[in-house]
Amino acid sequence: MAILRKDSVPVTEGVSGYPDPFDLGRGFLSYRHLTEAGGLTQFGIAVETLQPGRQSSQQHWEEHEDEFLYLLEGALTVVEDETETVIHPGDACCWKAGVPVAHVLRNDSDHPATYLIAGSRLPHNVTHYRGIDLVGTPWGYTHLDGTPYPTKGETE
Repeated sequence: MAILRKDSVPVTEGVSGYPDPFDLGRGFLSYRHLTEAGGLTQFGIAVETLQPGRQSSQQHWEEHEDEFLYLLEGALTVVEDETETVIHPGDACCWKAGVPVAHVLRNDSDHPATYLIAGSRLPHNVTHYRGIDLVGTPWGYTHLDGTPYPTKGETE
């Protein structure tokens, strides 16, 4: 058993792994990866803080991974396809694997928003990104036609 005391898990600065031109840069969010610190491997849970004026990811849906969010502090705009919903502390979101509802979190406020985020950790998952030429596969990012994007540091 692992007891994780408040603030015992280090904060990690978020760094986008998306290929250009979809890269979100760094510093848009920070997180404490709780399950990783506890040695768990079958699912992932983190406490994330999304900075004002930023978005959490590219708008996406997962083929094989469930995702869950519980808002702790602040306010978030949850974008699901074209629908925008503002959520507040105590509100939760569930995205079922295989349901093609593309979602992204946006912090439209002047204050950081902190939430608990949970998901499966399935190595065979495929992530679809809405409206852009990007697919996340177990082997890396590809264009919609299956052509791989270069890894960071390479050129096309």
